[in-house]
Amino acid sequence: MTHSLRRAGAAIAALIAGLFVVLALSPAANAAAPPDAQTVVSHWKKAPLYTESGSPLTSDQQSEINDALKGADSKIYAVALPDGTIDQSNVASYTSQLTSALKSAGRPSATVVVLDGMTMFVASTAMPQNLAAQLSNRATSANSDVVDGFKDFAHRVDLALSGDRSALNSGSQANPGAGGTAALVGLGTLALVGGGGYFLYSRNKKKKQAIQDAKDLAAVKQTVDEDVTKLGEEITTLDTDVKLAGEGGQHIQEWETALDSYEKAKTQLATVERADQVREVTQTLEDGRYALAVVKAKVNNEPVPERRAPCFFNPQHGPSVRDVRWAPPGGAVRDVPACRADAEAVERGFDPQMREVMVDGQRRPYYDAGPAYQPYASGYYGGFGDVMTGMFIGTMMGSMLGGFGHGGYGAGYAEGYADGGGGDLGGGGGDFGGWGDFGGGGDFGGGDFGGGDW
Repeated sequence: MTHSLRRAGAAIAALIAGLFVVLALSPAANAAAPPDAQTVVSHWKKAPLYTESGSPLTSDQQSEINDALKGADSKIYAVALPDGTIDQSNVASYTSQLTSALKSAGRPSATVVVLDGMTMFVASTAMPQNLAAQLSNRATSANSDVVDGFKDFAHRVDLALSGDRSALNSGSQANPGAGGTAALVGLGTLALVGGGGYFLYSRNKKKKQAIQDAKDLAAVKQTVDEDVTKLGEEITTLDTDVKLAGEGGQHIQEWETALDSYEKAKTQLATVERADQVREVTQTLEDGRYALAVVKAKVNNEPVPERRAPCFFNPQHGPSVRDVRWAPPGGAVRDVPACRADAEAVERGFDPQMREVMVDGQRRPYYDAGPAYQPYASGYYGGFGDVMTGMFIGTMMGSMLGGFGHGGYGAGYAEGYADGGGGDLGGGGGDFGGWGDFGGGGDFGGGDFGGGDW
């Protein structure tokens, strides 16, 4: 009898120990649920920052963030949670609850930031979501401190909603302030420092921007030069076939178009001094590539191809042949134009041959390589109506033309570019998107119902 009891006791002890192990290995199961949306919104009527017990924000940080958000001209709100309360799998649902509760409370247009530990998530109904995400990327890339991150983000939101494109500038915008209070502090500082200090600050800022612009331009020109070279190589390869077709290929009008486009693109590239001028070069390359596709069809006695947008995955592949359903990792599925090889690869479950470029020592898809590549893509795809919007806007690729952005302090992600999904800053609505970590210094977000008043 005693022996049986001992065995039973040992079994119970083992069961309990096993249960502890399971619980320890399943932190998500034990994670506290985020605070009720109605509770948070009720607090936001009094103060723009709701802080849940267990959040890593210090009392001083909470106070500074509240002050920054109260001084904002925009309607921005933030909720700070303990680390691990939410993640990418459930944050969309939670931010949706928050924005719905705001709407019911009479605030249908606002920007919401959820700060999970030191990870920031952004949602907005005041502007296109892709723009909100890009603003968060800019701020998280430029600041390592959570308070500065909030100030920077709030200031960018104010600029964006006023139609000021400097909201997308690189570099920290924490110092200019996030509205009234911070602006007064900034003016006071300028008065003390004097005109000389402001001149030095402006000159230093312009110098840094000039350095970054030069770096971006060199990278984009290198990318376009590779495209021009590729077109030239394909023309050389096809030269013999064209001549064999008779009359030295003179009866194929598109052959001259392809040759002229190649020479024109080389000349245009040599005169490029700004990244936005690249658009003209890639427009010329698109013309040349279609002409070359027609030549290939004629020398092979095949039907002349339809004039379609270049292959989305790599514009070097020439005109697309059909649209294919595709989604980037973690992004939304959408129709994108693809060449025959890439369309077949995607439809069979394989990765397409992506056009990649170097960004800070890492290879990235051209559409995710930063704002400097917007003209590059626009030249290729801008002549095809809504193709660019359909391909780029609203996906998780987002750092060039919009979409959900990812970013983090010190993470090295390319900074984003967005123009409101249509061409200017502001307008539209949004849902969840955008996240980043404050690398070692906290995470950022920001918000308030516009200066603390409901």
